[in-house]
Formats: sequence, structure tokens, C-alpha cells
Amino acid sequence: MERTKKLEVASVSALTILFLALALLNIGSLSMPSSYWAPGSVSGDNQIIFDFDQVQQVKEVYIFLGDEKRTKFDVYSGEPGKWRLLSSYDNTHYCSWEKINLGNTNTRFLKFVFDASESKGKIGEILAISGEDKITVPIRVYKEGESDNTSGEDIEQLIDEQDVVDFPVVQTYKYSTYFDEVYFVRAAHDYLNLREPPEAHPPLGKLIIAGGIACFGMNPFGWRIIGVLAAAVMIPLMFLFGKRMFKSSMAGLFAAFLLTFDFAHFALSRLATGETYIALFSLMMFYFFFDYVRIVSDGDEDRKAWRSLFISVVCFGLWFATKWTAAFGLAAILILLLISNLRYKRPFYSDYKIILAGLFVSAAIYIAAYIPYMLSGTGHGLWDVFMKQVGMFGYHAWSVVGATHPFSSPWWSWPLMLKTLWLYSNTVNGGTVSTIVLMGNPAIWWGGIPALIVIAAKFLRGAVRAGVQEQDYLCLFILIPFILLWIPYALITRTLFIYHFVPAMPFMILAITYWMNELQQKVSKVKFIAVITVILILTAALFFLFYPVISGYPVALEYKESLRWLEGWIF
Repeated sequence: MERTKKLEVASVSALTILFLALALLNIGSLSMPSSYWAPGSVSGDNQIIFDFDQVQQVKEVYIFLGDEKRTKFDVYSGEPGKWRLLSSYDNTHYCSWEKINLGNTNTRFLKFVFDASESKGKIGEILAISGEDKITVPIRVYKEGESDNTSGEDIEQLIDEQDVVDFPVVQTYKYSTYFDEVYFVRAAHDYLNLREPPEAHPPLGKLIIAGGIACFGMNPFGWRIIGVLAAAVMIPLMFLFGKRMFKSSMAGLFAAFLLTFDFAHFALSRLATGETYIALFSLMMFYFFFDYVRIVSDGDEDRKAWRSLFISVVCFGLWFATKWTAAFGLAAILILLLISNLRYKRPFYSDYKIILAGLFVSAAIYIAAYIPYMLSGTGHGLWDVFMKQVGMFGYHAWSVVGATHPFSSPWWSWPLMLKTLWLYSNTVNGGTVSTIVLMGNPAIWWGGIPALIVIAAKFLRGAVRAGVQEQDYLCLFILIPFILLWIPYALITRTLFIYHFVPAMPFMILAITYWMNELQQKVSKVKFIAVITVILILTAALFFLFYPVISGYPVALEYKESLRWLEGWIF
């Protein structure tokens, strides 16, 4: 027994460490420009000259935009009194490096003219790139009409952190926000500085991201690291879930292995949004609820069962304080609780006090998540928090209805993976591309569909012929959460994305595990080992085959294109 336990710990630890190693590889830089210059309101103060001391070839410049405000400027070459327009820029980005091509111009001076009336963004750094693909640092920076920066103003901050990036990979996800990180990271940074951010969802996910920034700094590593750790925690949790559900260590390891190598689980762990935390809180909620059912079925004392039920409801509170979709999970829990009480002839009122206690703590968590908001600006009270909920509901109910997005997808298509979500793309020097796509591992998502159908058929057949048996309740515990974490999206009219399906994905894994557990009882040991080995190898092989396009690792364009198996797989 002791040897078996050590083997379990070693196996789960190996999976978790492997996931961490792959997820932390090139996750993001620990450095980012921290000093900023903001254009003033007077036109003459916004004409900045870079002097390189001698004429040389400059092919492009990179500029780091530090906030979400509009940045508009023109770039000139030549010399004072004789300037030639090279390029113009007018856009809005947050914590992002932007490239401006200059066409391999030969010049000693570059002049940046920022629009005084419309350019309000903060500039963190400007890099000038030579024809030899090297950073060329000007010997001095000054304003038009001056020979040097004698005024002591902060324009020197435009070139004081030239070593914070490794060129030529500066313009990649490793140094910038991408996809919805723009909204979550900005809100997290606002909370840290007690500023009021715009909100479309409850704040807990942003506060968790803010914790990473507080520990590691305002940089890509800081705002992504906790997501990676949260995803890693899900692996041993999935092992325990599978082991307890099927009373088999092998089943637990099988489920943990599949989760480790799922594409969506991996890609979301490296994206600083709330989805990974939603997936974690969802898995915790259902794990502890299953533990409650297990204790009740074993006839153990109610106190142990109530503890697990209470924790399950508190996990709902954590999920709800991140996103309101937790209501779908709570509905599944209440239905399963009703089935459990009917099965074991337990009156519902025996558990309602625990549920109410958990909901009370959940409400406290929800309100506590708004404390940074209440402390922001001039301060806000509980009425402001209430009106915030009204505003969020109005946003989701009305303002996004009819909105479109090129990578949105209908709810029914998610398990089939007919359309992927393209999160990031960039061309890297040397003709390679860096791209990140959100999709599932075909072995899991496509394999989970027949497994779920088999489970549903088995339950219905058993219910009709011989009544509901022990194993049939496991079918319900897989089917009901899966259905309620997926089908309600059919009623939502706003723009939807495949990441909404991720909380349901662990139940596809459990469905496959259920099927494998059943197979073990019906075939010889040799055949069973052969089948399970093929599935595990296929799952891992597909992960490493697609690793470049779910991680952003630069690869040849031809390799990336070879992975587009379906027309809707755009990356």
C-alpha cells in the first residue's frame, strides 16, 4: 500500500512538473519599461529629436505604449530645418510594443512629432533599429529648437531602458499583452493603484492577477504566473477526482494525464484572463461535492459530509466572484443534491443549513472582492457596488447583443472544434511565425463525444430495464454537470467563444475515463493495456505536435499551415 501511494505521488508530481516546465517556457519577460513620458498639451513640447551622432541606416523603430489612451505621431528623418516624413502612427494599445517601418533610411537624426491635441498615451521606450538588426541608442534626446535636453524634463525616459528587451523578439507576446489580457491586466493594475477600472465581470479574477503583479512586478511574467500555477494545481485535483469517482488509482492517473496534455488547459494557463481561475474553482466545486456524495453513500458521519458540501458551495462563491457563469454550476450541484437525497432517503432540510452557510460565505467573498473598488478614487459604498452589478447586467444583456467577432463560435460547435479562437500572431525574423490558438486536444474533445453518448445510452438503458444502479449514478454525475455547463449558452445571445466550454471539458475527460474503467472489466489485461497505451501516446503526441501553435513558439509558416486540419482552424 505504501509503495502504491509513493508511486501515485511520483506519477502525479511528474505530470505536474512537466506541465509547469512546458507552461513556464517562454511564458513572458520579467522586465518591462517602468518609466514613462507623456506628450504635453503644447505642440512645440512634443517634437522630440534623436541624435545618433553620425549618419547611419535606421530601418524601423519600436515604441512601447504604456496605457490604453490614443497615441498619434509622425516620424521624420533629416536634420533641423530640413525634415522628411517617413511614417505615421495612430492607434490605441495597452502595454504593447508597436513597430513602425522607416524604409532603411540613412540619417543622423530622427524627429518624433506627437499630436498635442489627440496623442494622450504614455510612452515607455523607443528603440531605433539599425540595418544590421541591432538597437541603436541615440547619444542625446532633446526638443526641437534646443541643442540638448537642458530643461531637465523627462524625455530622457524614452531611451533609459533600452536593455529591457531582447531584440529581435521584442514584438512578441513575451513582452506585451495579447487578446483579452488588455482588459484584465489593465484592471488588475488599476486595482493595485486604487484606481477604478471599467468592469464587465466581477473583480476576483483581476485581483488574483494583481497578486502576481504585486509579487513579480508589472510585466508579462507577473500577470501570467498565477494562472500557470492554478492550472498546475488542477492536475493533482483531477487525479483525486478520478481516483475517488472510479475507486481506482489508474483511473485517476489516466484523467490527470489527459488534463495535462489538453490544448485549451495549456493555452489558457498562459493567458492572463479569468478563465483559468474559473476552471479551477469549477473543478474544486464539483470535486468537493462528489466527496460529499461519497461520504453519504459510505454512511459516514454527517459532519464530514457537510464539511465537503460547505467547501463546495464556497468554491461556487469564488467562481461567482470571478464570473456569473457559476450559476450554471450551482444549478448542476442542486440537481445532483436532490438526486442524492432521493437516493439515500435524506430529507433536503438536513443539508439546507450548510448550503445557506456556504452561500453566506460566498456573498461575503463577493462583496470583499469589491473592497479595492470601494477604496478607489474618492471611495464607493455598497450602493455603488449594487449599481455596478446593474451596469454589468445591462452590458451583457443589451450592449453586446448583435456584436460580432471574427473568431466567435456558436455553442453547439465547441465540442466538435469546428472553429478555433486565434489569440495571437506575429511574424518573427527569419521567416518564422509565432502564433497562439485556443482549441482542444482532438484525442480528448473528439474522443469525449462518443464517450458521453455511450454513458448517456448506458444510463437510459439501465433506467428502463433494471432501475438505476450504482454505476449509473456516476453517469449522472458526469452528464448533468457537462450539460449544464454547456447547453445554457444556447440561450445567450451575446458573442460567444470556445473558451466558455472549458469548465465542461473535465467532464469529457471523466467520460473517457469512465469508458476506460468499464473496458477494463470486459477485456483481457493485455488488450486493456494496449488500448490505454495507444490513447495516452496519441494524446501526448498531438500535444507536442501542436505545441508551437498553442504556445507561440516560432515555427516555419509551412509547419503551422500543415496543422490546419479543418477550414475553421484559423491560426
